[in-house]
Amino acid sequence: SMSVFFSQELSRFNKLLSVIGKSLGELQKAIKGLLVMSAELEKMYQAFMLNKVPESWQHYPCLKPLASWVEDFLLRMEFMGGWLTKGSPVSFWLPCFFFPQGFMTAGLQTHSRKTRIPIDTLTFRTDVLKSPSPENLEQPPEQGVYIHGLFLQGCGWDLTGQKLRESSKNVLFLPMPVVWLDPITLDGYKAINARATQQGVSKEGQLAIYKCPLYKTSTRAGTLSTTGHSTNFVLYLDLSSSEA
Repeated sequence: SMSVFFSQELSRFNKLLSVIGKSLGELQKAIKGLLVMSAELEKMYQAFMLNKVPESWQHYPCLKPLASWVEDFLLRMEFMGGWLTKGSPVSFWLPCFFFPQGFMTAGLQTHSRKTRIPIDTLTFRTDVLKSPSPENLEQPPEQGVYIHGLFLQGCGWDLTGQKLRESSKNVLFLPMPVVWLDPITLDGYKAINARATQQGVSKEGQLAIYKCPLYKTSTRAGTLSTTGHSTNFVLYLDLSSSEA
């Protein structure tokens, strides 16, 4: 199922590459007078002048200006190319994907097929590693997946204590260490949360669990009628905190 997800993502990247190549070629011809400057090409040209990403290129959520968007896109292509030529990576760059929710489902499906546990009874347990970057990891976990590329907004992370902390002065966004998404049954997940909540309330100094929402971008626009979450919402990460 992870291979199916990869092929779908690769297809989306190839489609976007085709759109970029075609539109750039047409714009060059229009500027030289070899092609009529259509309204769409005019919008694209104006977007370039303002350092904005053309609408026809906006296939995935990204708030970066054009120059940074191009750099980011090249990094995405490099990651996908490495996955294609070298095999599945040790840690997955989650923000790279068009549809990270599909990656979550693929991770659970892989575990479900391996253990023969029904996928609808599985969820992810979150474990933040002490490794700040994936380069320090030698091999993938025995079960589940490592992900990286996440950022905390409005708070900090105590790498030694493995818990949330107050944000540093003038620091709004902070890179997160590598996160292990460990598949676990819903019953097991509820038992762990109940035990952690009880300890956090009853014993001073025990860490509580904060359900931290993960979004594709810092925008919260759009609401799904089925869940009430933002359309940018991916899942909740269970992060340790010294405050209940």
